[in-house]
Amino acid sequence: MEWAQWLALGAIGVAGVIFVPMWLIAIMHEILEHRREMKQGGARLEAITKQLQALREELHTLRDTFAEHHLSLQTQVESLQERVRALEEQGSVLPHSILPS
Repeated sequence: MEWAQWLALGAIGVAGVIFVPMWLIAIMHEILEHRREMKQGGARLEAITKQLQALREELHTLRDTFAEHHLSLQTQVESLQERVRALEEQGSVLPHSILPS
């Protein structure tokens, strides 16, 4: 082998020794950076999921409260209607002289 071939093989060997580890480091950096971004994205997704669940629970509580108040009001309205009916019935059985004119 001639010295030019030895020089070329040496240059290729030096380049391989220097650049291959640098490429491997760059590739590992990209992989680790991607994993970090994916982990942060997962954390953000988890936070949004927790907020949605909290909003669903709050909405459920609000619906329950609304239903309870609606039923309570309905019960009060029915009670008042029954009292009005009772008073009207009493008014129909009272002599006309007692009722105001």
